[in-house]
Amino acid sequence: MDWVYSTLWLLGVSVCEFWVPVSSTVIGCGEPEPLLNGRVKVISGSQNQHLSVIQYHCNEPFYTLPEVAKRNFTCSSDGKWKDSLKSSLIPQCIPVCSWMTSRGLCLSLVCGHPTVNLPGFGRIWGGKPAPAGSFPWQVLLSANGRGGGIVIGDRWIMTAAHVLHGHTWQDVRVYVGDNNVQNLTQSPPLEVASLHLHPEYNNVDGVEYDHDIALIHLQHPITFNAHVMPLCLPAKDAKYPTGRNGLVSGFGTMEFDTSTNNLMYVPLPVVNQTICRKSIEGRDERKGIPSLTDNMFCAGNPEGGKDSCQGDSGGAYVLRKAGILPGPFWAAGIVSWGVECGQSGSYGVYTRVANYVDWIKKTIEEEEQKTICGRPMVSIEMHQRILGGEVAPKGTFPWQMLLSVEGGRSGGMVIGDRWILTAAHGLVHQHNNQVIKKSEVMAFVGNNNVENLLQSPPLEVASLHPHPGYNNTDGLSFNHDIALIKLQHPLTFSSSIMRVCLPAKGAEYSTGRVGWVSGFGLKDDDEMPSNLRYVRIPLVDQVKCRSSIDEVRKKKREAPDLTDSMFCAGLPEGGKDTCAGDGGGPYVLKYGGVFWAAGIASWGIDCGEPGQYGVYTRVANYVEWIKKTMEDN
Repeated sequence: MDWVYSTLWLLGVSVCEFWVPVSSTVIGCGEPEPLLNGRVKVISGSQNQHLSVIQYHCNEPFYTLPEVAKRNFTCSSDGKWKDSLKSSLIPQCIPVCSWMTSRGLCLSLVCGHPTVNLPGFGRIWGGKPAPAGSFPWQVLLSANGRGGGIVIGDRWIMTAAHVLHGHTWQDVRVYVGDNNVQNLTQSPPLEVASLHLHPEYNNVDGVEYDHDIALIHLQHPITFNAHVMPLCLPAKDAKYPTGRNGLVSGFGTMEFDTSTNNLMYVPLPVVNQTICRKSIEGRDERKGIPSLTDNMFCAGNPEGGKDSCQGDSGGAYVLRKAGILPGPFWAAGIVSWGVECGQSGSYGVYTRVANYVDWIKKTIEEEEQKTICGRPMVSIEMHQRILGGEVAPKGTFPWQMLLSVEGGRSGGMVIGDRWILTAAHGLVHQHNNQVIKKSEVMAFVGNNNVENLLQSPPLEVASLHPHPGYNNTDGLSFNHDIALIKLQHPLTFSSSIMRVCLPAKGAEYSTGRVGWVSGFGLKDDDEMPSNLRYVRIPLVDQVKCRSSIDEVRKKKREAPDLTDSMFCAGLPEGGKDTCAGDGGGPYVLKYGGVFWAAGIASWGIDCGEPGQYGVYTRVANYVEWIKKTMEDN
């Protein structure tokens, strides 16, 4: 406690002077939450005290903030860091994307620009170590032996098929970010999600290296920096001029058959295809020499002495885009095979990556569709008007489900390839709280038109899982109004069918924040629509919503209680709302360009009436239950 000297004034006259105690407590907000793939900068103030200002920045050039993101946060009087909209939700850094697929997937990030220039040329076979950061796309693979790989995306590694052949994803260890083998292998390996060998690779006899290319899908995204960076993919029509110098790097065998502890590299020129083919054909066929196909090319010197070797397989042979200024490096080849490392008259053989660009992109796109969520391929325009709503353009809400339960219409949302999130009240008989038969549930997805959906075969339901705490026998108890539907067969994701993301830990429901709600329910003319409709409505203050319900009770009408597992959304003047047939459908919020399931349409009093709001199940309160139910079933 501190003391200050104070004067008491009465009618403008000083009557006494004295010391009074005052609180010395200083409002502080603590350390700002760290930003993934970014950093925090102090703009003003000190020691994170009241009115201090901080600013979030992303690690450029690899990551950036969305245009609408707020960078500046101020320490508020309630001890929280808040932006200009009074939200304490920090922004998200998103990868800078220079090329996207037709489905909106980012496959080409800032690539091929190492921050370290190569000071002269070293060697792999008889070479010198590569400087730190000179080959930031280099991967060390371990799968019952040493191999190489190439970072081409934040969750994707490219390598040779023969490095992974005969192995499962559990066998493969992936290391990035250092040029020293000992440092790499002492760090935790990147977790592998799946392996994707080219479907035409078939090397059972050990001499068939055609289509020697594979992809590794990582479980979690890599954080890019000066030491970990993707290599650019080639154009489909990329040229490989004879004599053009490229670079090959690896952790493989050096001269005297010793393995290197450091990343090595060597410059090697592209060899004329005819010359290389003759060098191979001139050798004794009884040794089982592979054939050189048009999906391969050669690099090396006729006198030998410089080459890739055992342990380098799967690594990159890179060329640099020509121009007035140095362009980015691109993946011209993958170390595949050779005849006697670095020998005179022999060349290293590489998979010609340009021949596989379509396969690479297709594989990545199909695999990412299984894991991507909340990124519709069609942007949602900000229309003004489900009750009072607009028809949703095709592909804008690809997670939207149409459910037909005992002949009635309701909604749901896709959250997994076999899982639908909806409201419990649509799957439980009110009079006895018993779950309805799964045969009474028909689920449809992939189209915004009701007629088209109902004419398609319904998805087969495997099981129903209403929340165990839901019990609404009186028709007024909507607490825990949430349920899961498990499908018998997995969905195939596409631009028309996609998961919506689940809320992150600590997801924020800020009053006034605008979300999207969609459904096939009643329109303002009390008719069921033939097309999916949507509307944008803001989150409502919990106290204000509870007061609106109390006003209904004052008119001698019964109304459910608003619990902390619910929230409200709508406008005080009404006109925009969910209604009959929308129950179980999604209320989504958007953050960092991604839509997440904030709520499930649960109940309301008089659709779209002034002074009343729609009530939604607060999904963030149930994420653990959702995940556990999915894991246990």
